[in-house]
Amino acid sequence: MNAQTDFNTASTAVPDLYYAVHKGIRLANARLLVALGQSDPADPAQIDAVLAQLAWHLDMCFTHLKHENAKIHAAVDARLPGGADHAADDHDHHLAAFDALRTLAEALAVADDAARPSVLRRLYQRFALFVADDFQHMHEEETRLMPLIAAQFSAAEVEGIEHAIVSSIAPEMMIPFMRVMLGAATRSERIARVEGMQAGMPPEGFAQVFAAVVHPGWRMGDWDEMERVLC
Repeated sequence: MNAQTDFNTASTAVPDLYYAVHKGIRLANARLLVALGQSDPADPAQIDAVLAQLAWHLDMCFTHLKHENAKIHAAVDARLPGGADHAADDHDHHLAAFDALRTLAEALAVADDAARPSVLRRLYQRFALFVADDFQHMHEEETRLMPLIAAQFSAAEVEGIEHAIVSSIAPEMMIPFMRVMLGAATRSERIARVEGMQAGMPPEGFAQVFAAVVHPGWRMGDWDEMERVLC
């Protein structure tokens, strides 16, 4: 395991491609792990709800993986062949984990009353292993791959990669990403991100996005209400 924890892109000239989104994914991983552990196999409504949450979570993680492969790993390998090999191998393991989790989820959805507790427990345990792997993988990206990017790419190039990722996210997936990223952020990070989006978006578009992220009645500057909904 790479135990390095001292790299901080705030001290470099390039933006950090991983920090905000990984905080959000860590939050979503933790919330789902708790939800799976607390779900009552005797309550069909709880099982349906947690399976829907899992389906959304796997879609988000798969979207994030695809963007990293297409935008970050491709750029690194073009500049430094083999530079993203370790991260790409981890992504292959993630794809196998997604398949295993979906198979268990399908089994849970059709399990009878007698089988449901054991299937739910297997799903919980398998997701816990995925979370453990994902936490280590994200740490490796933040402390090994991001320093490599900071050394090999200019700030403008990294900003271009970031813009390419953001612009490729479908609107229906952007809202869930924003919810977990803002929910995981510190208050100052949250305010800065929302104010930056407001400055860079048409008023109508900004209003529509945050009506979906928070709720239609939310008003810019009501940070307490945003935290109540998202945190």
